[in-house]
Amino acid sequence: MSSIDQVALLAKVSVATVSRVINNSGNVSPETRQRVLAAVERLKYQPNAMGSLLRKEHTGMILVMLHSVDNPFFAPIVQGIESYAQTNGMNVLISTTYGDPSRESHYLELVKTHFVDGILLIANTMTLEVLNELSTRFPVVQVLEYLEDSEASRVTIDFHAATVELIEGLVAKGHRHIAFVHTGLEHIISTQKKRQAYVEVLAKHGLPPYEIPGPHDFGYESGAQLARQLLETHPQISAFFATSDLIATGILSTLEAMDVQVPKDKAIVSFDNTVFATLSRPTLTSVEVNGYELGSQAMDYLFRRIHQKKYRDKVCLTLPYTIHHRDSE
Repeated sequence: MSSIDQVALLAKVSVATVSRVINNSGNVSPETRQRVLAAVERLKYQPNAMGSLLRKEHTGMILVMLHSVDNPFFAPIVQGIESYAQTNGMNVLISTTYGDPSRESHYLELVKTHFVDGILLIANTMTLEVLNELSTRFPVVQVLEYLEDSEASRVTIDFHAATVELIEGLVAKGHRHIAFVHTGLEHIISTQKKRQAYVEVLAKHGLPPYEIPGPHDFGYESGAQLARQLLETHPQISAFFATSDLIATGILSTLEAMDVQVPKDKAIVSFDNTVFATLSRPTLTSVEVNGYELGSQAMDYLFRRIHQKKYRDKVCLTLPYTIHHRDSE
């Protein structure tokens, strides 16, 4: 592998001149430039991209932190981020934390050491104090999930309004025994808002809530387990509100094993509108959070925050959601 010193020797110029030609900066005569480029070509020299990035004010690299890639729900958000980044000459580094604060701290060092220009948080375990301190020093955007009193900007949807619409729809169809089914993270804002809306709608109509604390493990099996437990103690339940499609498919499997027909005997509504919602039988009524637009809008703010020195406004964008009514209700 050739070095910049070998290029300089072959072109009969200084290393500094080679650097100016490669980075297209400074005064270099056309003849000298051509000589350097010819030497680069002959030696098949590849500049050290890391060194070049570190010499610039911006690296063009964005850190995306999310809980995991197990759930296809995150895919359109990442697609929106990457599409905007590619169009605007930026690169994306995707990291998964699995809710582990030590992994999170490890990745946050990348922004603290200026390896990346900014950070998009799709999920995090940070305290409010830590997040606020981070956002005062670096460009940070919370995507979908957020800490309510944080100083960091956010792009999200109205989880409360979407849940109210779903539960009111079930009540309008005559359901009086509606269960709330959630597994996984409890502290995140989406779970809090969904549960709050569920309780408020039932209280408004004088209906009883049904919920069993779920396991920390998010997913299909946990949803199936909770559905079995709920029906063992409350067989009168006629509808389930699942906080995600993956949980909803677990509920659906339990009902199928019990020879319960959906939606004839019991209904299911859900969140996320992932591929599970359309592949399940029956198909699931589900809330789409318009992930691609969430990712794109978050990147747009971050781009302006990085490249416009005077742009420091806190942004709280609430994008529209869409409810896809299907065969499960």
